[in-house]
Amino acid sequence: MNKKYMFGLFALLAIGLVGATGYLVSSFVITTDIYEPFQVEYAIMGDAGNYVSGDCDEVASEDWMAMSESPIDVGGLYAGESRKICTKIVNLGEGDISYTFSGEATDGGAICATNFGTMSVEGVALGKQTSYNGAIVNVEDAAAPVDNCEITLSVTRG
Repeated sequence: MNKKYMFGLFALLAIGLVGATGYLVSSFVITTDIYEPFQVEYAIMGDAGNYVSGDCDEVASEDWMAMSESPIDVGGLYAGESRKICTKIVNLGEGDISYTFSGEATDGGAICATNFGTMSVEGVALGKQTSYNGAIVNVEDAAAPVDNCEITLSVTRG
């Protein structure tokens, strides 16, 4: 006898739940692609002696180079010398995007890592504009001689 009332009560609750949901009037679906907003180029400031001064936005247009899949041999540096590595980021999008420009010795062993250390600078690439940033890569005064150190430079966004 009680089961008959239970089934009836469950039926009323189920109808109540269905009636409690909203009534869909209209909907639509969009599809979109996501594009890479950054075009990045690099330049190296400094000569056969040392980096002295200059701003990255003063680099001549022919001195900028796109990222390369193979290492670029820039010759050697003596202890105490430095170069300024510049980055030019063209933000094709309209939104302002934060980024980090970093570099670290990734090949050549512990001696290379000790001689160069790491560098990191942060910035914001404003929408539809070109941003310049740079960091000095310095060979420590007490650097031990070593061949073929590879320094990986990268720009990460977000």
